[in-house]
Amino acid sequence: MLPDVEFLDLEQTGDTLTIWFNRPEVKNALSDEMAGELAAVLEALPQERDIRFVILRGRGGAFCSGGDLKMFKTVFQGGASREDIVGFNASFGRMCHAINDLPQLFIVLIEGFAMAGGLGISCLADVVVTTADARYSLTEVTLGIPPAQITPVVIKRIGASEARRLLLTAQRFDGTEAHRLGFAHFLVDDAAGLDAQAAELIAAARRGAPGAIALTKQIIGASETLRGDDIVQFAAERFADAMLGEEGREGMAAFSEKRLPSWAASGEESA
Repeated sequence: MLPDVEFLDLEQTGDTLTIWFNRPEVKNALSDEMAGELAAVLEALPQERDIRFVILRGRGGAFCSGGDLKMFKTVFQGGASREDIVGFNASFGRMCHAINDLPQLFIVLIEGFAMAGGLGISCLADVVVTTADARYSLTEVTLGIPPAQITPVVIKRIGASEARRLLLTAQRFDGTEAHRLGFAHFLVDDAAGLDAQAAELIAAARRGAPGAIALTKQIIGASETLRGDDIVQFAAERFADAMLGEEGREGMAAFSEKRLPSWAASGEESA
């Protein structure tokens, strides 16, 4: 069961859950409460077998403007202990781990602002779609702080050279440049384009078995840490488990019988 939330809006349609950042009055700045809610939802999702696809976006025409600077000033610099601040920053890392552990296809849709930690979150998505006029920046150094938890994910997404430039200079850029750099996979004109591209992606992904997608994400993740015989063995074991499992048997049967497998057929009916 998904947790109750106050600063997010959860919208499930069939097999797709859309998570909306829901603080439009501050361009969906990440407060401690909102970040905690997002982490809790993400951590619950692996047990939600009826949800195959997860979309993250922002209400009010903005994705996420980064950390809540009012909270940083009034709470962190207004009497919070160093340990409290360390705990908050580490909790952002917890949220990043929860994204990495999602078995579902995870799509981020960006319009308006994708700044600082908001941009960092998008770097963990399986697929990112942006509007051309969206505004991006890694602004942390202009505020006298480092982009602590997001530095590794930005480097992983676009490579060390470009990441170094953007992390150290805080240069602003738009969605067209974000697409060129590799932050986003698809470039669209407006919010309607975001909806259309997301629908197209999900329609294509419904042809894939949910368990096979989850296992593929495990192998992708393992390939970052395992080497040589270890990754060979890891991938081979997951292949064998899938081949002998229900999805593998259904997939092979559907191919030989020239029909849609059960997961694709049921997806077509619910679409």
